[in-house]
Amino acid sequence: MPERSNAGIIQVGEERWIPGSQRADGSFRKERKVRPGFVPLEDVERYSNSRIEASKAASLPPGAKKPAIPGAKKKEVEKPKPSAASVKNQTPPAADQTDEKKIKALKKKLRQITELEQKLIKGEKLNEEQHDKVKKGKSLREELEKLSIE
Repeated sequence: MPERSNAGIIQVGEERWIPGSQRADGSFRKERKVRPGFVPLEDVERYSNSRIEASKAASLPPGAKKPAIPGAKKKEVEKPKPSAASVKNQTPPAADQTDEKKIKALKKKLRQITELEQKLIKGEKLNEEQHDKVKKGKSLREELEKLSIE
């Protein structure tokens, strides 16, 4: 039986042929002889590095973990124990940090409110949410004063 290449070329002894085929419109192509030494692109062997081929075969998609082997024990990673000096240097999250965050958030809201107030002065119309925000301005200023005093 004749061998068939990736490009569909049939080799019979020393001769190589492209077999005849039927076109989409129903007509037939003649079989054609292939010159000696011609290698179509489909049959050209590409260079491949053995390390790259090995990594392609064993690779998993990004982010995927290796499948666990049933019955295998997991290795426990020993965490270094903290020294006494490092324990002293660590401070629990203080209330000061939360106050700073609140102050920063209040200042941002007040900036937005002043922008809305300036729009009102210029005569631009605001929607209901923007009017509600402007009304909250006084209470936000008082709250900011209380936090900054403490």
